[in-house]
Amino acid sequence: MITDPFPVSELLLCSFASYLADEGLAPQTVKTYLASVRNTQLSLGLPDPREGSSLPILKWAQAGISRLRLLKGTKSRVRLPITIHILRAVQAHLHTASFPDREVFWAIAATAFFGFFRLGELIQPRNTHWDPNLHLSWGDFAVDNHDKPQMVQIHLRQSKCDQFGRGADVIVGRTDDKICPVDAILAYLKHRNNHPGPFFVLRDATSASKEWFIQRLRESLEAIGLPQSSYAGHSFRIGAATTAALAGLEDSIIQKMGRWNSSAYLTYIRTPKDQLASVAKALTKPQRTG
Repeated sequence: MITDPFPVSELLLCSFASYLADEGLAPQTVKTYLASVRNTQLSLGLPDPREGSSLPILKWAQAGISRLRLLKGTKSRVRLPITIHILRAVQAHLHTASFPDREVFWAIAATAFFGFFRLGELIQPRNTHWDPNLHLSWGDFAVDNHDKPQMVQIHLRQSKCDQFGRGADVIVGRTDDKICPVDAILAYLKHRNNHPGPFFVLRDATSASKEWFIQRLRESLEAIGLPQSSYAGHSFRIGAATTAALAGLEDSIIQKMGRWNSSAYLTYIRTPKDQLASVAKALTKPQRTG
């Protein structure tokens, strides 16, 4: 086990890059992580890892990661976005659904969408030990006003792109609409005791797992006539970015809400085909000159 990796070797950097790629991170994200390692080493007063060497083996490893990503990309399963329209249909279905803990499911779904969350940031896989230093807990949620809350603040202790564990505060606000994350969370809290532990728990006091949520999601999607295999937990994050872009929100706001450190968020925005088709018509319109 490596307890103190600094100063890092080229072999260790290659191993780290391979690990990140195996975890599913994109080549550009791997590059960002490697840059963070370099900056950390420099902050410790240690030599630049690139001094005296162009790190040829690491360059080959990164090139291989990029090629492998391209090969996998042609075979990977397409995850469709869960947009606000799909979310409305799911909400309508829940009014007639009979499975227990509907309020837990809806609170997770609404929070995931309006907070641009990865599902793993809200709930854990089954049989995973809950760690209050890593995972979302009762004390990580706060409202701005106990009488008439207008927003909920959710403190993330860590996330996929937060390799140094700095944490982040995510704000989700009231929508004044039938579909509202604040209302969803408050409705859920009526059924949850204020005991410490994971924030999202079922009525039998067990933690709401990713497997439980995905199963309920697939049942709901099937009930409203959508192909359940085309959607996954990440569909909420993709759908939030897509809906935000279609609503005309500024890129900087989308990037801030999704906690993206780069323009990688653009890959999450799925533009409808009819909007793409309208570009041709726009190109035929008279252009302003001078």
